Amino acid sequence: MIDLTDRVAMVTGAGRGIGKATALLLAEQGADVVVTDVVPEREDVGDAVEDRGATALVRELDVTDPAQARAVADDAEAELGGVDVLVNNAGIFPAQSLDEIDHEDWQRVIDVNLTGTFNCTSAVVPGMRDRGYGRIVNVSSAAGGRVGWAGSLSHYAASKAGVVGFTRSAAIDLAPDGITINAVVPGMIDTGAAEEVSSPEEIEAAVAATPVGRQGEPEELASAVVYLSSEPAAFVTGASLVVDGGITLV
Repeated sequence: MIDLTDRVAMVTGAGRGIGKATALLLAEQGADVVVTDVVPEREDVGDAVEDRGATALVRELDVTDPAQARAVADDAEAELGGVDVLVNNAGIFPAQSLDEIDHEDWQRVIDVNLTGTFNCTSAVVPGMRDRGYGRIVNVSSAAGGRVGWAGSLSHYAASKAGVVGFTRSAAIDLAPDGITINAVVPGMIDTGAAEEVSSPEEIEAAVAATPVGRQGEPEELASAVVYLSSEPAAFVTGASLVVDGGITLV
């Protein structure tokens, strides 16, 4: 068992799916959790965190707004002592062909998935530097290097590839301050997102192409995030931990 007692974790996009599973698993390992999202389900996740014996600080957060990100970080500092672990999970997953994407569509995906990661990282790093400790985990996607089940994801793929590039470079900047930053790279995770943008036939084909023969569960990705948030991962930084059932191997 990983012990995160006395740590404070902030999870973006924590209202559903991977973010929810991550927030709950962090709480189960002893961390207090700053639960953030734009969807109202964040309140239910906060209740579930407290049901696990942890303290929850629930805040609405649009990660595209750097002022909001700083305000949440300030609240965490004032009420919980600061953010030790940041999980940049908030993201959107639209499907549009290249011909359908206009500038606003492109910018929205980049703003949420990539710039949002930067905004939240920038908000918590000063406090982490002051304490000489931090763990940052960014959720990328196998689509950032290989779109395994469908086209029409060029803006999403670009944003998630950018997350990996940001992670690698930021790791060099942050390492002297006792802060690690890593990425997790999920394949198809059973959150319902794929069903919103892909046909049943496309999903079936992607599952068939996955060596383990199924979609992943949100809790399986959360386990990878929790490891990278822990003391045993202190010598891991700038890495991309692929959690995809092997789909990028074939």
